[in-house]
Amino acid sequence: MILEFFKQISKIPRASFQEEKIADYLVDFASTRNLEVIRDELNNVIIKKPASEDYQEAAPVILQGHTDMVAEKNKDSDHNFETDPLTLIEEDGWLSADNTTLGADDGVAVAYMLAILDDTSLKHPPLECVFTVQEEVGLIGAVELDVSSLKGRRLIGLDSSGEHQTTISSTGGSRAYVTFPIRYEKTYKNRITVKVKGLKGGHSGQDIDQERGNAIKIAGELFYNLLQEYEVALHLIDGGLKENAIPREAELILGVKSDQVQAVLEELKLLEEKLKTVYLISDSGFYLEIAHEQKDTYTLGYDQNNRIANLWYLMPYGYFHKSFVIEGLTLSSCNIGTIRTEENAINIALSIRSPQPYLMNKTRNAIKIACDAFGAEVELTDGYPGWDYDPNSRLRETLLETYKELYNTDMQLEATHGGLELGIFKGKLPDLDIVAFGPIMHDIHTPQERLDIGSFKRTYQLLVNLLENLRN
Repeated sequence: MILEFFKQISKIPRASFQEEKIADYLVDFASTRNLEVIRDELNNVIIKKPASEDYQEAAPVILQGHTDMVAEKNKDSDHNFETDPLTLIEEDGWLSADNTTLGADDGVAVAYMLAILDDTSLKHPPLECVFTVQEEVGLIGAVELDVSSLKGRRLIGLDSSGEHQTTISSTGGSRAYVTFPIRYEKTYKNRITVKVKGLKGGHSGQDIDQERGNAIKIAGELFYNLLQEYEVALHLIDGGLKENAIPREAELILGVKSDQVQAVLEELKLLEEKLKTVYLISDSGFYLEIAHEQKDTYTLGYDQNNRIANLWYLMPYGYFHKSFVIEGLTLSSCNIGTIRTEENAINIALSIRSPQPYLMNKTRNAIKIACDAFGAEVELTDGYPGWDYDPNSRLRETLLETYKELYNTDMQLEATHGGLELGIFKGKLPDLDIVAFGPIMHDIHTPQERLDIGSFKRTYQLLVNLLENLRN
């Protein structure tokens, strides 16, 4: 039945910011079953189901997932995500969609909760099923959700994957938006354009500890080093695509004093070789594309060049703390995601992560101090909280026991440096005991997304068994 529910919701367009129709479906679903339902203005939905017989004294349990999906399609697809149902393909034990994302992230959670709400034969405590919206565009639904009606203090998150592992921690996140006012004061007859290329990039949470090059940071180091020896001045810097992605490319355009052009070109080649040594293992594809042309180039003045170079050089990037409790877990990091040269300002956007507020504020303070020192303004967002590892989680112990009963082996523990809605719930309800798991999925957020149907069914059985074991 869970597969049928997944097929039903796949007929309903539910891209981020377009969750009204799936919310209508959920409200109708609850009403026809005489279940309590709450819907807010954003289309977050909460459906409550009473405890089964002999579980009335058990503490309530919250189940949680999000209704929105990433809407991506192949270039040759004419699919309209605002109106068209997904065309599902079931083949060789896998479920996918025709030339579009499948929405298994997080349609699996929606299907699981619908199946549990629908099945009157199951044994379980009182259930509070929370369907949030706009997760894929910034966890907005969870941030705005009124949790005052939730009585449960045990939460099972269903926005996870892998089947054989449970997530035990997620990071908090914040953004910093730096504005450095500029004015063009000088003209050079020669310009040098430097493009930073060949870097791997990656996710600013999952890949930040891999020592990969950040194209914006590298461009800043080049500019700073050149300023120490030569008369160069900034015309333009542009790089990165979004705050939470490690930038792969950046473009730096400099005005250069005519009699120093050759020396600057040679210095850039030397710097390139030094940086190749730095990234020999972690980012071996790195290279610089360097071009010189005789062209009038308007640039910043001396004072501005030095201040932006110093600020840019000091902007934090990389991971700063690792866990000694969970092997491989990054506890604190910062990514310089984008830099843009506008008419009157250079704008820099950074993504800051940590499950621990103290470490988050440590990085935020470093950015603010640098901005204050060199004449930039900074806007620091409140962000969202993290979910730190709880060594005394009773819910996790019950899950691990349930998994072992079902699979006859131990479940793996996984912590993520990515942000999850669970951190927001933990921030609103600090005494929550949380676990998260889900089935095997591949290539989520792409048109190649696919769901392992066998894993989908087995993971549902794990959820059913876990609920049955939560009698107390």
